[in-house]
Amino acid sequence: MYQQKRYRGKINLKKPKVFYNRKVLNTLLTPFFEDPNKDKTLADLCFKHVFVEKKDELNPYEKIISKDVRNWFVNSKMVACLHVNSICANDLFDVRVPLKMANMYYKWYSPKIIRAAIKDSSYESLDPLIHTHTGYVFSPDINVITLQKIIKKSYKLYVLGGVIDGYVLKYDDFLKYGSMDILATQFGLVQILQNASGVNINRQLTHHQTTLVNRLKQIGTDETTSKKDEEQSVPV
Repeated sequence: MYQQKRYRGKINLKKPKVFYNRKVLNTLLTPFFEDPNKDKTLADLCFKHVFVEKKDELNPYEKIISKDVRNWFVNSKMVACLHVNSICANDLFDVRVPLKMANMYYKWYSPKIIRAAIKDSSYESLDPLIHTHTGYVFSPDINVITLQKIIKKSYKLYVLGGVIDGYVLKYDDFLKYGSMDILATQFGLVQILQNASGVNINRQLTHHQTTLVNRLKQIGTDETTSKKDEEQSVPV
């Protein structure tokens, strides 16, 4: 039977012996400059805390880009928000070309620039849709049907919602309002109102106004005739 025994007693785990070479190496590697994080708390050392403080700060170039994005929102009758999955540049190019031919323009901006562009405007309701995976399609015309046909060909882009005529709409309302023929709908509404009122809606709505105008004209003509009569009755 054999039993191993350590030479010259036990090892001190709390204060281990440091040999000369290791001691020299530790002395050389000891930093001689001040610690930049010496007086900082755990909240200050947190990376997310620093990111939250600086996320709203825009550099001069980003400010120029945010103004350009604001002009896109203001001058576009239709703005579609798209969720963009992982897609290569060639596939995205195949989508942007038919969009450009239909007078629609695909853009992508960082969430910081988009939030700065829509700040203090009626487009702030788009904030829940703003993400790094969100793309934007701007168009001076309302053409949701063509947009759907082009997007459906690519299985990596999906419509989330958008803006039509300055109104922020969710997905269902965006598709319904965008595919609606406004002139036909207005004509149908006029027909319904006329049928409900017995084809006299225009006369009923303007009855009081026309009556008031006729009375004022009558009063004005009576006053002018009375003045003429008085002038003729004065002896020369």
